[in-house]
Amino acid sequence: MASCRSDAASEIRQMLTMREVAERYGFSPNRNGYIQCPFHRGDHHASLKFYPDSGGFHCFGCGAGGSVIDFVMRLFGITFRQAIVRLNADFCLNLTEQRPAPPDAEQIALARKRARDKKIKKAVSAAYPIVAAAYRECYEIAKYFSPVIGTDGKIIIRPEYADAVKKMPMLEDWLERFRGR
Repeated sequence: MASCRSDAASEIRQMLTMREVAERYGFSPNRNGYIQCPFHRGDHHASLKFYPDSGGFHCFGCGAGGSVIDFVMRLFGITFRQAIVRLNADFCLNLTEQRPAPPDAEQIALARKRARDKKIKKAVSAAYPIVAAAYRECYEIAKYFSPVIGTDGKIIIRPEYADAVKKMPMLEDWLERFRGR
């Protein structure tokens, strides 16, 4: 949450000048950027200076200083977060609260499914070349050791051929499943 606030704070500091903020809240800086300080009593001359380059302010009477957010915090006696919300509303900055809503059961289930699918996809991408190589090997063995007819007229089936032919349907099924992912 702290990073969300600091993001909004940095955006506000970039978007707003001290002069804009002061004028919005009823202060009119002179041509040198000074106003009478609203933070201490007895100031009969302009002692609070706005710095256009840095976007900050400093009072030479009471020592108050800071950014546009600090100015609003002191001016209205509010917290940092409240100052950000107020500036956002008063200047129509349309900065959104980036606090995520707590996940519901459906979102948690969806996140878990995505994590599982990602894990499966990674495993499949690692396994596919291995299964494809095993299939090619079985195919080559089946081709090389294909059944032959012996001298007595009987068909001779070598064990290598039988093993390869038994494995090929399972490997084909795996390859089809991997292609579908």
